[in-house]
Amino acid sequence: MSKRWSILAVGAIAAVASAHVGSPNVIFDGNAGPYPVRVVVRPPMVVPGRAEVIVQLRNGVDPTVEHVMIRPVFWRAGVAGAPVGDEAAPVPTARATYSGLLWLMAAGAYSVYVTVQGTRGAGTAVVPVMSFATGRLGFSPGLAILLAVLGLVLVAALLTLVYAAVAESQLAPGEPLTPARRRRARIATAVALPAIALILFGGAKWWQSVDAEYQRTLYSTPKPTIEIRSAGGQNVLDMSTLDPTDRISALIPDHGKIMHLFLISRDGAGTFAHLHPTQLDSTNFRLTLPPLPAGAYRLFADVTTENATSLTLTSAVTLPQGMPGAAAGDSDDAWTTSASVPQIAPNAAAALGDGFSLAWTGAADSLRAGETTDLRFTVRDANGPVNRLEPYLGMAAHAVVMRDDGSVFIHLHPMGTISSATQAVFALRDRGDTTRTGHLPSADVTAAQQMADMPLGGTFAIPYEFPKPGRYRIWVQVKPKGRVLTGTFDVVVR
Repeated sequence: MSKRWSILAVGAIAAVASAHVGSPNVIFDGNAGPYPVRVVVRPPMVVPGRAEVIVQLRNGVDPTVEHVMIRPVFWRAGVAGAPVGDEAAPVPTARATYSGLLWLMAAGAYSVYVTVQGTRGAGTAVVPVMSFATGRLGFSPGLAILLAVLGLVLVAALLTLVYAAVAESQLAPGEPLTPARRRRARIATAVALPAIALILFGGAKWWQSVDAEYQRTLYSTPKPTIEIRSAGGQNVLDMSTLDPTDRISALIPDHGKIMHLFLISRDGAGTFAHLHPTQLDSTNFRLTLPPLPAGAYRLFADVTTENATSLTLTSAVTLPQGMPGAAAGDSDDAWTTSASVPQIAPNAAAALGDGFSLAWTGAADSLRAGETTDLRFTVRDANGPVNRLEPYLGMAAHAVVMRDDGSVFIHLHPMGTISSATQAVFALRDRGDTTRTGHLPSADVTAAQQMADMPLGGTFAIPYEFPKPGRYRIWVQVKPKGRVLTGTFDVVVR
């Protein structure tokens, strides 16, 4: 007889406009033709809204660069239907840096096309960006008081106009106001007061309905339906990604996997698992669970749709006591439990296993929220730094960053925060490589992702911008000598 355990229901962890939780800004490290660039896109909180785009030439000041153009491309319209790009202006206070603002007019998947033109030719980098409304702009107390006072002044002025219109508008110059006319003016003013109040009340109700409708359009993290059951002496996780808001269309592989599922223990024990379920049909997945310790876990699942939307599904599961485990169902599955986690500091290192360690080689000063930084690491063995790593899911390394309260979660790699699958979607759609029904073959998407030449050195940097202060944990995964190994660090962000 099979035994089933129910899943703990959780509310939305955070509302974001990306495939990440609580970390909306987009960072891309790559090339625009012959020009290495770093692009930072800060999407707007409301849609339509303006996104801030910052383009940095990674090799410093380049006299061969003449223009930097930025262009918003909506996934459905493609390049052919996109507006003409704007020229990014040099930033006076930052060397080799350009910035500009772009309007994102619709909700959904965009890419910012960054074109660098110069004497060495022109090249374009495609930076996918999710455009969703994520918040409401409120009044400060001072502004609310000021508007209330101005409103009262306007009501008083309107009543004064009514009184004057009835009492004095038809009097000849110098003619005195009679008691009868004054009485009619007072009656008209008394009648106008509730009429004005009714108009104000109606306007307030209309605005509340508009605000309620807007709140219904705010982005929230999709919630999968999850069940854990025993089958054949193992425990199996079944997941359905059916989304009533219809945000999840046909899925495509990212880094060669249709889903990246992360289980992170909530009790501080340091258990972390990066797993890849099997897709049963368009909305259902199955995973035979590895031997993870019992307890409560946060669940995050990254998926990418063929309309270039990246989403992170969130939930929570409780793994019961005495839970049997299975060997890795996918060769790229990996999990670890860290009994001791080092704090990021100069010369800090985390044990990877198999004689390898992961050393922090980033800046010695403290990390600060809202500032783009490089998370720098070096893989070492008994003889010192490793010269070359094997590709793990197409990259030299992958990293996961999570705030201790779960309000921030993001899956990173040396290219930045973007999904390489969404880059491939825009490239294929721009070429017209879709079926007659508009779908993209998964094989084509996977092949397009593999076209990039990824550096695989043992020393690497992962760009990121912590969205807010707090305590974070960072898991870094690399693949030396054929085995996926995970290093864990803690960091306090100021």
